[in-house]
Amino acid sequence: MQALIVSNVLLWLLLIATALVMLGLIRQIGVLHSRIAPAGALMMDKGVEVGQPAPQVTAADRSGRPVNIGYAGERSTLLFFLSPTCPICKSLLPAIKSIDRSSNDLDVIYVSDGDPAAQEKLIADAGLENSHYVVSPEVGMTFQIGKLPYAALIDAKGTLKAKGLVNSREHLDSLFETQMLGSSTLQEYLKTQSESPRVHTPS
Repeated sequence: MQALIVSNVLLWLLLIATALVMLGLIRQIGVLHSRIAPAGALMMDKGVEVGQPAPQVTAADRSGRPVNIGYAGERSTLLFFLSPTCPICKSLLPAIKSIDRSSNDLDVIYVSDGDPAAQEKLIADAGLENSHYVVSPEVGMTFQIGKLPYAALIDAKGTLKAKGLVNSREHLDSLFETQMLGSSTLQEYLKTQSESPRVHTPS
């Protein structure tokens, strides 16, 4: 009987110790999470700098209608550069379509290049028949796009507000965040904030 009581006490002590260890681990995970900076779109050091007038180019969409890119207008423009052979590009299409549906002052233009049959298959599979879809190597060369998927945000005045490689929805959202923060990239904003002198108030 005494051995049973001792074993129960030991089991309870072990359970309490395990719970304390788990609480410590959860706290450390929270600390690490708070220290990890949010990842933004990776901006390549090519082409027009953010904050400068965007390159102006006119290209025909899949229906032959002219699409003006980089010109001043009534709405902002999100350029999404993609390829039918890019799996990450395809995985981001639902997010791009969601942004397009939820924005009243934004035009989304899909820009690609390559085999027309592959483009039509991608358009049909992704349900992009009613979207602005441009197949033109000129647009990519004008914006000096080297890797995909890539996105560029241009405001209604024709100013390039943000750009970069986008591998996730978080990267896409960072383009709009940097526009609101007035910085070229999210990483640059965080760096500026960390380097800015702190104001000490007298006690």
